[in-house]
Amino acid sequence: MIRANNDAAIAAQNVVIAAESLGIGSCYIGGIMENYEIHKELLNLEKYQFPTAMLTLGYYKENAKKIKKSRFDPKYIVFENKNKILSDDEIREMFKEQEKSFSSSNPYNAKNYGQMFYGRKNGSDYMKEIKRSIGVMLKNWID
Repeated sequence: MIRANNDAAIAAQNVVIAAESLGIGSCYIGGIMENYEIHKELLNLEKYQFPTAMLTLGYYKENAKKIKKSRFDPKYIVFENKNKILSDDEIREMFKEQEKSFSSSNPYNAKNYGQMFYGRKNGSDYMKEIKRSIGVMLKNWID
């Protein structure tokens, strides 16, 4: 069992790349951190074990059309030999396409796409459950 979150992320990434090279699709399941008590029992986890990553694999249906999501321009995320802190103008340019989907009438009182995305993700029932589950796990570790 992989015990460190970074190790899990690296292992999952390598599995996804290897699987894709064999024509096998994958889906990363971040929700494995939800419902800690259920997963602890289901996976027979010991006291100090906590699932941080789950990866499902499967073959594509015949003639399935793969949908590729748009990605940020590499100039904003790939840096050579050192990290780069993007300027406010570079960040605005990077999010230009996403900003088109932003509506000023939103339940998060967000002023831009980034705030709206953060509010939608961190204010969701999903995130509330993950925070609850992590709290239960931490309490279990402390007791």
